[in-house]
Amino acid sequence: ILEDMRNRDVFIMQTSGPYINDNIMETCLKADAGKRMGANKIVAIMPSFPYARQERKVENGEPISASLMMALLRASGIDEVITVDLHAPAIQGFARNMKLTELSSLRVIADYLKTKFLNMMQTVVVSPDFGGVKRADKLAKELGCDKAIIYKNRTGHNQAVAETLLGNVKDKNCIIYDDIIDTAGTITQASEMLKRNGADKIYICASHGLFNGPAIERLQKAPVEEVIVTNSERMPITNGYNKIHQVDMSEDIVGAMLNISG
Repeated sequence: ILEDMRNRDVFIMQTSGPYINDNIMETCLKADAGKRMGANKIVAIMPSFPYARQERKVENGEPISASLMMALLRASGIDEVITVDLHAPAIQGFARNMKLTELSSLRVIADYLKTKFLNMMQTVVVSPDFGGVKRADKLAKELGCDKAIIYKNRTGHNQAVAETLLGNVKDKNCIIYDDIIDTAGTITQASEMLKRNGADKIYICASHGLFNGPAIERLQKAPVEEVIVTNSERMPITNGYNKIHQVDMSEDIVGAMLNISG
C-alpha cells in the first residue's frame, strides 16, 4: 500500500467472486497492513458475506464457518464490517468487539419490481421455504400484494425438494423471493411447482446471486421471465442466458460509509 494511512479511516472494498478464499486472505492482509501503518479505523465492505450459510453446527464434525470468518476479520485488525442481507441473524452475534452494519436490499429490489408490475392485485410474493416467510412478508407489504409459501423437504447439504404450496397463485404474476441463489435447485423447483398450479409469469428475486455449478443451466430450462439480484456479487458467466438483471446497492453502501466517517 503506497498511500499514507496514518490516522485515516480506511475502507476495504472486497468482492467475493469465484476465488473466495483468495479474496478473503487479500482483505485480511490489507487490513493488517493498514493497522501497521497507523490507520484510525479499518472497515471491510463485504456486500456478500462469505461463508454465511453455516452459522451453526448441524452434524458432528462441522465447523461454524460464519463465526470463524468474523474471528479472522477481527484478528486482522478490522474494526467494522458493512454487508448486505446476512443469511442468518445469528451471524450478528459473532461480531464481537467489531461493529456490523447490515444493509437491506429490500428497497432497491422493490423499487425495480414496481416498474414491472402495474396491477399488484394480480401479483404474489412467494417464499420458497418456511425460513424465508418473514423476508417474503416484508416484500409483499412493500409492494402491497399477497404472498404464498412453498414447503420444501431437505434431503441433504444443498439439496431440497419442493413439496407443498400454500396460497393461491392461479393466473397470478409470482415473485419468488430468497436471499441467495446458489445452484438454483430450490428456486427452479419452486418455479415449476408454481407453473403447475396455474401461475402466469414467474420472476425470481434474491439478494445475492452466486450462480454456482448447474445454476445457469437450470435457469435456462425453468419457466422464469427474469432473475433479479443485487450487484453484491459479480455478474456470472451466463453462456448466453440474458434474463439476469442486477440492481445497484452502491448508493446504500456509500451512505453507510459516510455515516461511519462522519
